[in-house]
Amino acid sequence: MHQPVRLVRNLSFVVVTLIMTLSFQRSASAIDGTPTWLYSPVGAPPANMFISSPSLAFDHYGVPSVAWSVTHNTGVGNTVYRSNTSGLGFWTHHTVEATTGAGILTSLSFDRSERPTVAWVNGDGVVKTLFNNTTLQTIAASGANVNRPALTISHDLTGTLRGIYSTQTAGGMMGFSGANGSHTTGSLGTLPGVSNVFDLRLTTDHTGRRHAIAGARLTSGANAVIVASEPISGGSWTSSILATADDVKGVAIATSPTDGKIALAYTTLDSTTNTSRLMYAKSTGTMLVTTQVQSSTTAVFEDIDLAFDRSDGRPAIAYEQKVTSPFAQQIQFAYMNASSVWQTSLIDATASLDNAMGLPRRPSLAFDDYGTSWPAVAYIDADGSLMVAFDPPGAAPEPAALALLAMCVFPLARRRRA
Repeated sequence: MHQPVRLVRNLSFVVVTLIMTLSFQRSASAIDGTPTWLYSPVGAPPANMFISSPSLAFDHYGVPSVAWSVTHNTGVGNTVYRSNTSGLGFWTHHTVEATTGAGILTSLSFDRSERPTVAWVNGDGVVKTLFNNTTLQTIAASGANVNRPALTISHDLTGTLRGIYSTQTAGGMMGFSGANGSHTTGSLGTLPGVSNVFDLRLTTDHTGRRHAIAGARLTSGANAVIVASEPISGGSWTSSILATADDVKGVAIATSPTDGKIALAYTTLDSTTNTSRLMYAKSTGTMLVTTQVQSSTTAVFEDIDLAFDRSDGRPAIAYEQKVTSPFAQQIQFAYMNASSVWQTSLIDATASLDNAMGLPRRPSLAFDDYGTSWPAVAYIDADGSLMVAFDPPGAAPEPAALALLAMCVFPLARRRRA
């Protein structure tokens, strides 16, 4: 088994921590004007290995953690990690599982007592969870989709863990729920007319009902965005096709922290016109109101993540962008301003969007919810390393902090240009 991923001392995040401390008394929106991104390297893979899609989350004290895995093309030597920052901002790595085929996809969530749960899909279709670094449970001994794995966990308002994953059965969705490392599982039904689910996300509204969004290939050959909801009185889930396209690259779903309404985002590609679109939709309680956030014929929008700024309830989307000429792979950030107008910010102009096996690596977006809410995005950098970009509160630091900022950020800025 390979040694743990080498640690990278993260002076940039020390600056983030300092800025948060200096601006603690200020009440402000997380995104006030153009975001200013600071970069925190988490770790890099050993030779001939690669990092899977990360899953980022903050506990309610504002400490970020990320679940991720280092995997090999043959599945030998895989390791699932949960990494969190220490008091000075350096990343500490906890080994979740180290075995053949471990962790081709991971997900992370905190309960109301700040205890983490990591869930992951192994290469043999096994689904597992680890609660608070102590309680390991096998959710499914086999049967998860491993060709295009899809898995999401989160906690509802009562502190109950809610999870969903796609199965090897065409259109199959399995759910699990519970607390303190003890979970029960059950089928959430089969999406009709679907031959393959390649992305699947879950959220829970403020009444406790679960809602899902899927990117799927239909038996007709078209690709579609499908939404599904748990009935109020129980029973079979209802589903409908929200959109069809030549290709559906990414889907995401989230619950607004202010009104409890469901919102979703997705990306589509029309090959006839070579038009890629990033779409956002928000429920009014009776219908979805859909907005086109971005449209391009020179770039393709791919995997995405959706989250809400907890200080003002405005949505934001982290998304991948492939520019056709000159070719580039980028991580972008779209956010709604105070005038309800969508704006964008470039996070990284040189990212790595797919792993060595051709599986997508989606970015993960989360907002700190302690004091002033601010966004962070975990993604895979161009060199294959795991990076977290932070947009800390915008208060002006004191002169001493400015000096530390210059000392810490300059080497990292030089690396970005290189």
